Amino acid sequence: MQVRVVLVEPEHDGNIGSIARVMKNFGFTDLWIVNPKTQIGPQARAYASHAGDILKKSKIVTTIKEASEDCTQIVGTTAVLSRRPSNVLRVTLSPEEYADRIRSKRERACLLFGRESTGLSNTELDQCDALIAIPTTKDYRTLNVASACAIVLYELRKHVSYFEKTIQPVDSQTRRRLVGYFDKLTHLVGAPSHRRRFAVRAFRNVLSRGLLSKREALLLMGIVRRACHAKKRC
Repeated sequence: MQVRVVLVEPEHDGNIGSIARVMKNFGFTDLWIVNPKTQIGPQARAYASHAGDILKKSKIVTTIKEASEDCTQIVGTTAVLSRRPSNVLRVTLSPEEYADRIRSKRERACLLFGRESTGLSNTELDQCDALIAIPTTKDYRTLNVASACAIVLYELRKHVSYFEKTIQPVDSQTRRRLVGYFDKLTHLVGAPSHRRRFAVRAFRNVLSRGLLSKREALLLMGIVRRACHAKKRC
C-alpha cells in the first residue's frame, strides 16, 4: 500500500510542517496540498524539523481531483459521525479498522485531511471511497489535524509494513466501472433519484470495507452488466 497525504486548504503553515514531520516518522513521503490558504514559510520548515525534504517535494494543486488522479482509492477523514444508522454518507471506519482492511493491497490510497476550521465538506466527503474517524470522546471530538494525521499514519504503518502483498487489488478504473454499472442498474429499476444516490454511496462503502480483488470486481461487474442488459429487454 502506498499512501499519498493530501491537505485540503490548510490554514496554518505550522500544521503543514508538523504533518511533514509525522510523515517522515512513519515512512511516508508523498505530500500534496490543495489550494492552501497559507504559505509554506519559516514556521512550516521549523515544525517539519528533519522533514524539510518532504516539504520541498510537496506538490500544490487546485483540486482534489488533481491530487488523486493516479490513486486507486480516496479516503477522507472526519470528526463528524453519523447520528443515524441510515446515514450512509457518514459510515466511518476507525484508523485501525481501515488499516486492517487494506494491509495486503497493492495500490495507492489518497488520504484527505480537511481544513483546521471546518474539515472536509459533505461534497468532498462524497468523493471518497471510504471515511476514517478517530474514536475520541463525544465531549470534544475534533483533533488537531497534525495529531489526527499522526494517528492514522501510525496505524497504517503498524498494519501494512509487516504483511506480504498477496492479492492483486482492484484498480481505480475497474472500481469506477463497477460503481458506474451499479448506478445504471439503480436507474433501470426505477429507484427515485435520492434513493439512487444513497444506494450508490452504500455500494461504494461495501467495496471499500472489503479486500476486493480485481478478479472479484470483474465477476461482480459481469453480473451487474448482465442485469442491466436484461432489464433493458423487459
